[in-house]
Amino acid sequence: MINFKTAFVFNIYTKIGMVTDWHIYHILQAVFAYKLTYFGTFAGVMDAFSFGIGALVFGGLIYIIPVFIGVSKNALVFSWVVKVVAALALLYVYTQVYPKRAEADAFKYFDDGIILYEISEEHPKAFVRIMTGVWTESDLLYLNRLNYWFRTYDHGIVNDNRLVIRFNALLNLISQGSYGFNLFVFLALSWLGAYWLFQLFLGLSSSKITSYVAAFLIPSTVFWSSGILKEALLFFALGGFLFSVFRLHQRFRLGLLTLGIVCLLLLLFLKIYILIALFPLVLMTWLWERTKTWKNRAFIILIFMGLCITCHALFFPNWSALSTIQGKQFDFIQMAQAVNAGSVVPIIPMDGKITTILTLIPIGIWNVLVYPDLTMLKNGQSVVAFIENFLILLVFLGAVIRLKGLTWKLDWRFPMLLFSLAVVSLVGMTAPVVGAMVRYKAPVLPFLWMSLSHYQIQKIKLKFTSNSIYQWLNMHL
Repeated sequence: MINFKTAFVFNIYTKIGMVTDWHIYHILQAVFAYKLTYFGTFAGVMDAFSFGIGALVFGGLIYIIPVFIGVSKNALVFSWVVKVVAALALLYVYTQVYPKRAEADAFKYFDDGIILYEISEEHPKAFVRIMTGVWTESDLLYLNRLNYWFRTYDHGIVNDNRLVIRFNALLNLISQGSYGFNLFVFLALSWLGAYWLFQLFLGLSSSKITSYVAAFLIPSTVFWSSGILKEALLFFALGGFLFSVFRLHQRFRLGLLTLGIVCLLLLLFLKIYILIALFPLVLMTWLWERTKTWKNRAFIILIFMGLCITCHALFFPNWSALSTIQGKQFDFIQMAQAVNAGSVVPIIPMDGKITTILTLIPIGIWNVLVYPDLTMLKNGQSVVAFIENFLILLVFLGAVIRLKGLTWKLDWRFPMLLFSLAVVSLVGMTAPVVGAMVRYKAPVLPFLWMSLSHYQIQKIKLKFTSNSIYQWLNMHL
């Protein structure tokens, strides 16, 4: 049923002969949003019509375009549907469970993007300077309007808030400030990153089901990469960079090189610690493929370490990784105490010593993989995180048992496991709050799952692969 205001406007435009496709679009849009108010969930938060149309069109493209291969079209479309449902679930959490929009991560970058978009209309030159990173003190008049452009805690590393705000501002030039359109773009980019990871995993392992589950179906990863958040762009960059490196290793293509460079820059400005942790994964996998003797591998590793030390001395002489990690831990603890976070876990305060860092590595891994425990289950999110951790620990246990009789051979599994545990330990030692740990570990869970699932006891693997359900899924996936 159309409300009276919409009907009146439509009647007036009809009588004066001014109805255009644009008017019809907005009228249908209003009707659709009005229908959603029956559920009391998303109306007034997002342009549901734009998001719905975008989701349907992209789903159709996934089904039609032959470039998406590796699994059946139905499986790919299903993975997209999962992403869309996760996006709606994330919106529900940030509109109903945590209704303060000013504090909601799902809206703060978009809202700052709206302000930056308005600046483009007021002062185009200032907008260009801000977007290109060459803004001056005179532009502070505009930048001070933004709520998250400047961070309270700064440790001399890249402010990743700004990249997401800039990207939203660019999208707003097209969407005119439509949350639904921006959300669709973020969701599509995140799905592309997941697809590229699936192709990477499939190429390394030849296991279709494991690769599909790791790339598309891990709950925390799907949830946190399905909104206007850093994780969506991070997943795009992570998948694009590793996929391009993997394919360039097989055959050089200019398009893959371009994709790799773009994604490398995104990683540099989004999460530099993930980029640093990625280097051993890429280097060790490449060494295993290209070199045959440990002597050559050791020589290349020494050269790589020398280059890293030289770059640090030349470009970042005053930056200390230990001080940065210590500062991040201190700031996070202070913030948790300020907001009275109820899920803080025990952690050893850092003191700048390497011995303390070495002590914190296993503690960080333990915190991330064990919490939330049974005493912390307060809502559906915590229950899902608990079940997810329980399954990971089971697979972890199977991998540990397998290691006893494992013939040592360096392949893709070990670098992937090393990368995952490095990020997990860093998250656990610097962000000792359960909610933060569940979110920040999400981007590396696909890698952890892939490496651990391929370190399992042979009898267990045979039991799963011989199962009729597994065989049916493998045939129809």
